[in-house]
Amino acid sequence: MDGYVSSTITKEIPLRNGFMKAVFDVFPLALSVFTYGLAFGALANNANHFTWLETVSMSLFVFAGAGQFTILSLLQQDATLWTIAISTFLINARYIIYGLSLGRDLGPVHRRHLLWLSYGITDESYSVGTMQARQGKLGLGYMAGACLVVLLAWVSSAAVGYQLGGFITDPARFGLDFAFTAAFLGLLIVMLKHRSHFLAAGLAVIASVVAYQWFGTSGAVFAGAAAAFAVGVYSK
Repeated sequence: MDGYVSSTITKEIPLRNGFMKAVFDVFPLALSVFTYGLAFGALANNANHFTWLETVSMSLFVFAGAGQFTILSLLQQDATLWTIAISTFLINARYIIYGLSLGRDLGPVHRRHLLWLSYGITDESYSVGTMQARQGKLGLGYMAGACLVVLLAWVSSAAVGYQLGGFITDPARFGLDFAFTAAFLGLLIVMLKHRSHFLAAGLAVIASVVAYQWFGTSGAVFAGAAAAFAVGVYSK
């Protein structure tokens, strides 16, 4: 096994390959990221009274849109640290599946690159990554470009949104709270290609709605992901 890994590492695809293509591919999605990043920054300012540094630091180190919105919501409810940690983990657990999925198609990558590459995987970078993989050309450079653009969009928009939060007392009034949902719907629509995809999406919606009644947002996300994953496994 070690010999195989070593031999593939020597053939690692250069980082520059595909980088600029990824930048152009993910740019439209990065615009939506920037929009709901503004909403996050404004909410962090108004609802939780974070400092600017705390808001930017969370966006940089947590780097998970849905998870960060959940943290803000739970802090408002005076939730315990364990509740916040577990809820955030469940919501972000989908990234584990993302990594497993992309790992099948990703070209040879040195082990030292995997840690920061896994940090950069988001819904948007995963979306363009899977589309690129269908062309059989997914490499380190492409994923690095996609991840970097989304990261810059998210952190910068949170920083700007925090400053705007001082002037926007109610972000929902401008529809910024729906930007996150709209971005997810856009990602879903472009990926619905086969009957199994529609079935997975439909069951995920039903499972999420049912689970939400008893387990709240975290349970709804987990139930929806589990339902879609089950369809993916048994439809093969």
